[in-house]
Amino acid sequence: MHKMHKRFERYALFGEVAKQLSFSKAADELGISRSYLSSQINQLEKELETSLLIRSTRTVRLTAAGEKILDKMRTINDSIVQLEKELDHTKSEVNGMLRITAPTIFSHRFLIDICHDFQKKYPEIEFDIDVGYNREDLATSHFDLAIRATNNPPENMIAKKIMPYQHICCAAPDYLDKHGTPSHPVELNKHNCLCDPHLNKWQFFDGSETFEVETQGDMHINDNFLLLKAAKRGKGIIKMPCYLVEPALKSGALVQVLESYFIAQSNIYVIYPQQLRQSTKLSTFTDFMTQWFSAQNNNSYRS
Repeated sequence: MHKMHKRFERYALFGEVAKQLSFSKAADELGISRSYLSSQINQLEKELETSLLIRSTRTVRLTAAGEKILDKMRTINDSIVQLEKELDHTKSEVNGMLRITAPTIFSHRFLIDICHDFQKKYPEIEFDIDVGYNREDLATSHFDLAIRATNNPPENMIAKKIMPYQHICCAAPDYLDKHGTPSHPVELNKHNCLCDPHLNKWQFFDGSETFEVETQGDMHINDNFLLLKAAKRGKGIIKMPCYLVEPALKSGALVQVLESYFIAQSNIYVIYPQQLRQSTKLSTFTDFMTQWFSAQNNNSYRS
C-alpha cells in the first residue's frame, strides 16, 4: 500500500501518453524528461505484467489493456476536476477564480462590462473566460458556469434567464436609399443579403403565416462582427440578434426593416451545475448579472 502513490503517478503519466499518443508531446505537456516518462511507463507495464502500448519508431498505439486504463483515468481526472471545483465553492467569501464559457457575440457586447463592474464591487474575484460556441459539458469540464442562448436549458443544471432577445433585419440608410426598403419577406429575393454561408434561410412570422426565404448575396461570412461591419458600410441587409445591432440602430448607422414581421425569440441563460448551488461567489455573480441587465433598461432588447 505504501507504494500506491507511485503507482497512481504512473497511471497518471500513462494517461497523458495515451491521450497524446506520443512520448515527446506527453513529456512536454507534463514538464518532465522523455526518458523519465518512458521509464515510468515501462515500470507500470512490468508491475501490471501486461503491455499497455504498441510502440514503433514513429507511432504509439494502445493495447486493449491500455484503452481500459485510459478510459478509467479520464473518469478519475473528471472526478478530481469536479472535487476541486466543489471545494473551491465551499468558501463563504466572494473571492478567487470564476471560470466562464460564453458565446462570442454576448461576450463582446456585454460580458467584459459585467465582469469589470463586478470586480469593482468584489476586487478579489478573478475571471477565466473562454469565448466561443462550443457547448462545454459543465459536469466534466473545469468551467463554473456557462452563458447560453437557448429556449430549452438543460434540466440537470440550475438555469437563470437573464435576457430575452430576437433577431431583426437591418441595413444602412445608404443601401436602402439605393435599393429600396423591403415591405415583405419575399422581397428579400431582390436584395443583397449578407449572412453565414450555412444560415441563408431566414424565417418570418406575421401573426398567422410563417415565411421562409432563401436569401442570396455576394458576401458570405461566418463571423457576425464582420457581417455587421459590412452592413454598416452599405453592403446589404443582415439578420442579427437585436442586442448586437442595437448600438448601430441608436446611432443611425443601421435602420431596421420588416419590423412588422416576427423572427423567433430566444433567451440568454446563465447555467451552472446543481452541485454548486450553495456557492456564495457563484450565486452572488449570477444575481449581479440579473440586476445588471435590469439596470440597463433592457426594453430595447425585447420583442
